[in-house]
Amino acid sequence: MKASGIILAGGRSSRMGKDKSLMMYEQQTLIERTVNELKKVVDEIIIASNSTSKYGIPGVIEVPDIYPGMGPLAGIHAGLKRVKHQYAFVIGCDMPLFKAELAKFLLELCPGYDVVVPQIDGSGEPLCAVYSKSCIEPIENCLKDGLRSVTLFHHLVRVLPVGREQIEKIGSPKELFCNLNTPEDYKLLLERRSNTDKSEGDHCDEGVKSEKQ
Repeated sequence: MKASGIILAGGRSSRMGKDKSLMMYEQQTLIERTVNELKKVVDEIIIASNSTSKYGIPGVIEVPDIYPGMGPLAGIHAGLKRVKHQYAFVIGCDMPLFKAELAKFLLELCPGYDVVVPQIDGSGEPLCAVYSKSCIEPIENCLKDGLRSVTLFHHLVRVLPVGREQIEKIGSPKELFCNLNTPEDYKLLLERRSNTDKSEGDHCDEGVKSEKQ
């Protein structure tokens, strides 16, 4: 099934103090990494932001919010209005450990539903979920009424929650849904990456020593 991808990048990054989408991780900006992961599973990518030419990534379309200042829900709305396919995988730009396999898995579950959303221990992940174009009207009605909650319209559409057991087939929920909000979050992410690299290097050294013996 063909599907689209929508990356939400219209936030102000106020707690981070700088644009999260342009922060570096593994020699890529977060927005570039997200685009590259999504390309593995979708044939169209939309970036919902506060600009139409901020990133200039070849083959990627940028759209501004139709209802500016209304948060992620407005980004989902703008993206769904623009995509060419019935279903779109939506993800925030600040989730550095996201895997394309997760998007593929959730998209495979979407026939018969309007929203497919991970639900981990009672907590939903609506900014890493699948939405159909059928959500446009109920979302627009919320935005017109000044309602910003991303899940407020869910009772009006067909929602499939996907629990921990299914998500863990892809990877650790803590990693898959890790998002960066503060400089401390970013520091911990880089420290973790550094420790992983060091551990892999140690294993390599041990392998070399074994071969020499």
